[in-house]
Amino acid sequence: MKIVRLVPYALAAIGLAAAAKALELRLWTYGEPAAGLFPFLTAILLVVTSLLSTRETVPDEEAIELPRLLGYSAALAGFCLMLNIVGFALAALLFLVAVLTLIERMEWKTGILLAAIFAFSTWGLFEGLLSVPLPQGMWRL
Repeated sequence: MKIVRLVPYALAAIGLAAAAKALELRLWTYGEPAAGLFPFLTAILLVVTSLLSTRETVPDEEAIELPRLLGYSAALAGFCLMLNIVGFALAALLFLVAVLTLIERMEWKTGILLAAIFAFSTWGLFEGLLSVPLPQGMWRL
């Protein structure tokens, strides 16, 4: 058995653990979504998509792009570290710029534009429309 076939099951297990933790935060309270609803839905989506991907066939020789994998890992770690310092909007912008331009090799102008649209529209959706507080960081950005 190839180790690659175990990855969806590992992701499903992570999703189940995340769903269990999200339930501790409560899904619904006082007639509106609570803090655990979005993490719970995301975790369930991870479980479902992971289990659905087990039906796909895995090629015999699948090239693993280790530098790209390490790049994504470093970008994600950087996002987590920056989140408490500069806040969600700026951390998401920098994360997406790094991923789109450095890892995915997108043109700089396009990458920065897409990153800005996604980062600030996500921030606007949660902060403005849904009134869900996102991390502001030490600089209150």
